[in-house]
Parts: sequence; structure tokens; C-alpha cells
Amino acid sequence: MKIELAGWKSEGLRCPDVEIDLTNHEEITPVSLIQMPNGTGKTTTLTMIRASMNGEASGWTPEKIRSLRRPAESHSAGIFILKLRVDEKPLTFELKLDFDRGKAEYRTTSVGSGGIKPGWDPPPEVKRFLDSRFVQLFVFDGEFADKLLDSNESEASKAIDALFQLYLLQDIKQLAEKSWETATKNKSAKAEKGLSQRRNKVDKLRERISRVSEAREEAVIELETLETQIELLEQKINDQIGSEQTLRDNFEAKKRDEINARNRVEASALEVMNRIRQPHLLHEAFSDSLGELKLQLDRLRLPASTSSQFFNELLEEDECICGRPLDSHSREVISKRSELYLAEDTSGILNALKQDIDLQVRQVGNETSVDLTQKIEILERAVSDNKLAETAVRVLEQELIDKGDEELRIWVDERKSKDERRKKLKDLLEDIDRSASSSDNESTLCLASLKKLLKSAESDLAEITGTLELRAKTDILTMIVEQAFKKAQLNLQMAIAEECNNRLERVLSRDPIRIEKIDRSLKLRNQEGASVGQTLSVGYTFLTTLLSRGQHQFPLIVDSPANPLSMEVRREIAKLIPSLCKQFVAFTISSERAGFTDILHESSGSSTKFFTLFRLTPGTESLMLSLPAEGVKKTSNSALIEGKEYFDKFDLNEAEG
Repeated sequence: MKIELAGWKSEGLRCPDVEIDLTNHEEITPVSLIQMPNGTGKTTTLTMIRASMNGEASGWTPEKIRSLRRPAESHSAGIFILKLRVDEKPLTFELKLDFDRGKAEYRTTSVGSGGIKPGWDPPPEVKRFLDSRFVQLFVFDGEFADKLLDSNESEASKAIDALFQLYLLQDIKQLAEKSWETATKNKSAKAEKGLSQRRNKVDKLRERISRVSEAREEAVIELETLETQIELLEQKINDQIGSEQTLRDNFEAKKRDEINARNRVEASALEVMNRIRQPHLLHEAFSDSLGELKLQLDRLRLPASTSSQFFNELLEEDECICGRPLDSHSREVISKRSELYLAEDTSGILNALKQDIDLQVRQVGNETSVDLTQKIEILERAVSDNKLAETAVRVLEQELIDKGDEELRIWVDERKSKDERRKKLKDLLEDIDRSASSSDNESTLCLASLKKLLKSAESDLAEITGTLELRAKTDILTMIVEQAFKKAQLNLQMAIAEECNNRLERVLSRDPIRIEKIDRSLKLRNQEGASVGQTLSVGYTFLTTLLSRGQHQFPLIVDSPANPLSMEVRREIAKLIPSLCKQFVAFTISSERAGFTDILHESSGSSTKFFTLFRLTPGTESLMLSLPAEGVKKTSNSALIEGKEYFDKFDLNEAEG
């Protein structure tokens, strides 16, 4: 599908009354630049473009709607008309803001819809591409670029999910669940009270899982932020202590001791846990019992080379081992049921068990509880050494604080507070992510237990409503969808990160900024944050890479596309944009022209529309004296001039000066 922006018209809003046409001889221009001085209404225009595209204005508050009325004016309504082309066919949204009532009303016009229809009502095949999650990708601003790199946000993963419509997989899962829920409600049960209780239990467990999952996500985000903050505080503290020459060498030595001691604790704890996970290494009673089990299996010749041999021989006897005479019917029953006893799969399990006992237990010898005791003692010594090393480091810190270093005291106190919070978050996540326990109930934080309880509750509900088969099919479909979602998301994140880095090598050739990975946000390699220019460059690269990958085409609409960029980066971005998106619409100011607009014009094959828009105020009266003879459209409060020559020489500051 190809979606293009053909133009828009605004009237009675904070932005000027204007009509802008982005076509040239009925064809959409690849690049359109609208030069608007600060305060001319770029933000309002972008807000109205977004709202017209995604229908979000229906949910705006009266305050939000009234805030879009032009200051010092009292007219009752404002109108914004957005003209799109979808696969060469016109689609128009008219958004009317009633300032008196605080209401937003839409009208939609599309080919084949029977003319003008009330409400925001695009054709079904278009509607899914005008979802708010999708629209924010191609109506782009600096705030969204910041969110792409913010570890507290998840805009990067949402962008991938939206463009490749991975959310449709989640929709499949929800539809399957709703289908089963509908089936359970349509079925009657013997005991209505029991049915109600089971439904309530399912609903409560789902709500509990949702709340715990949200708490987990918030804890992960906060923990990531804390880790970064603590690391920065550690660096500040180390630098401050290192500035005291007499303490520096001693501090560095103690710090090394602390790190080495912590590593020994982790290594020793891992060894102890490996031993605990093997029962025969905990106590000789376990190994003796397992050895005795293998001995008895050997003594009984189990499993036999042919598991059915016993029964075959029995069928040839006149009497059963119980003394009852065998007739033809008895022999037939024994022959059929013999397959249930010591079948081939059972023989395989017993053989594997005997082999493991021989390899893992009998050959271990005396390496049991004595070895575990020694490793526990090593762990205890490592923990003790770690505490001593930590204390030594803290003593040096306190020594500086006692000397009156107030700044260091603040940092140390802040680190202590954040350390305590970090520990609480880690404990919370450990409880949420641990394995299920049989003692867990519905109030547990353990997600594995909650999901297990939910599965059991759903099974009980399915049983009482006679929908067991549908429940089983729903579970299988849910599992397939979840696995498909995770696999697709991971593969896309890796592929897009690689493509972005290839382009960043060109865009930021003198600045070695690269994307390490894409998780919730864009994680930069070897650095925590980025400058404004770097952030916008990475954001451009990420979004244009996304938009150029799919089979569909969308416009890229940007506010202040080059303002924070260096001259070199401006040139590279200007060269890159026309090759990565079929339509580029940008709202600029005069200071962005240098190193950007001319190169962008050349890169587009000189297929660029240039507009200059300014308000009619006492400060712009002198501009009206030097307007060109052609390409000028005036309204009661603005002037719109089309043409590159006027665009290149326009400077409001000079006019006002």
C-alpha cells in the first residue's frame, strides 16, 4: 500500500489560515519544505496532521481542544482538512474543533464510500496503517527521537512491532482467548454457583498476572536506570578519592581487592550450587540408594532384552501364575495388555537410568559430602574476604568525608540509598522470575506459579462448561503465537540494528556512534547517552531504515529536520533521505538551510517544492513590500510564498531588525 500526503488546509486554529498543495501537475512532489519562523504554528500543524490521520481527537479533553484556538480570538470553531492519496486514490479527513462545546468532529471522504461520511472512517484496508502506533513513525519530531534512545521508554521495539504489524499476533491470541471465553459463557453448567466461582478465579488470576507483569516491567526499567546512576556515582567517588595523591594508590589497591573478592564469591557460589543440584554429591546416603537401585534392577534383569518375553512364555502355559486355568479368551486379553507393561519406551528409560547411575554416581567414589563441605568453606572464606575488602574501601571513603569533603559525602549517601533500592528491585525480580512452587497461592508474585494456576483454573472452567477440547486448542495456538512473536521480534531487531549501523558509518563518519542492540530502546555501543545531534541522526537512520524495509510506502513528516545537526551530518542526512523514503515533508526555519536544503534538492533530482509561510503582524510589514510577483497566497493572517528563490533569501530576523 502507498500512502502519500497531498496537502492540507487550516482555518481558525493557532496555526495560520493557509492551504498547502504538495502536488505538481497532479503528481506528489518527492520533497516538500515548508519554511516557518518560530512561533508560526509548526507544532499545532503537526498535531492536527497526526490527529487527522489517526482519529485521536475524538478522545481529546475540552481543555486540549480549546487550547488550539488562536489566542485573543473568540471564534467558535476551527477546521483542519487533511488530503491523502492511498494507492493513487484520494482520502480526505475533515476535523472540526468546536471550541464552545469542547468537542471534536470528523468527516471522511473516500472513493467508493458514497461521498462524505460522518466520523473518522477510513476504508478497512487503510485503517490498520493509520493506527496511532503507526502514525507516530512517519510524523516525526525530536521528542520521539529522544524516546528511541531512552532506556525508560520502549518506543524502538514498539516502532518495529508497529511497522511489521507484530501486534497482529497479539490480536490473534486475544481473539482466541475471547472465543473460548464466549464458548464458556454460552455453555450451561450443572452448578451455576460453581461455574461463577471458576470464572471469577480465572478473571482474578489474569488480572493478577497482568499487574505482576506490569510491576516486573517497571522494575526492570528502574533497575536499568539505577545501574547506570550507581555506575556514574562510583566513577565520581573514585575520581574524587583519586584526586588525593596520598590516598590514590591505597584506594586503587583496595578497590582491586574488592573486585577480586567479589569474583571469588561468585565463582565459589556457582560451584556450591552445581554440587547442590546433584543429590548424590550432597550425602553418601543418596549415592548408596541410587547404587542399590541399579543393583536390584540388574538382579531382576530389568529391563529384559525383550520386554514382552515374560508374557509370551506365559501364554504357552496351561495356568496363569495365579493358578487360574488359561482359556483362549484369557490368552487374548493377556496378549493385548502385555504392551502396557515394560514397553519399549519404558525399557529405554530404565536403561538410561542405569547408565546415568553408573556414570554419575558409582564412578564418583568418595567425592560426596566431604567435597561439598570443602567448597562451602571456600565460599565462606570468599564472603568474609569480600566483606573485609568492601569495608577497607568504605574506610578510605569515610576518611575523605571526615576531612570535610561534603560533595563526596552526598555522593556516598546517594549511592547507599540507590544500592538499597537496587537490592529491593533485584529481590522483587527474583521472586517474580523464580520457578513455580507447590506452596504458592493466588497472591504470589511468581509469574510461573500464577500462569500454572491460571492454566489449572482455565482447565477447571473448560471442564465444567464442556469446552476442554477448545481450551486445549487455544493453549496450543497461544504457544505458537508467542513463540512466533518472540522469534520475529528478535530477528527483526538484529537485522535492523545491522542495517542502521551500515548507514551510520556513512552519516556519522567522523563520529563512531553505533547501535549495540535494539531491545526496548536503542542501546548505543560503549556509551550511555548521545548529544542532540547524535540522537536526531540515529533517529533518522532508524526510522528511514524501517520505512524503507517494508513493501508499503509512507511519507516522512519531520519538524526541524536539521536544526541540531552539524554541517557535515546535515549533508549526509540530506543525501540519504530521498533514497530511503518516497515522500519527505519538513517544517524548517531559515537557520537550517545551510548545508541541508540545497543538497536535499539535488539528491531528490531537483524535485522539491519550497514554501515560505509567515504571519501578518506589524513586525512582518516590511516583508510584504518585497514579495515576488508570482506564487503568493495571502489570507487574513498569513502569507504563503511558493518558490526556491524567496525561500533561500528569507530571514525574518533581518525583516524585523
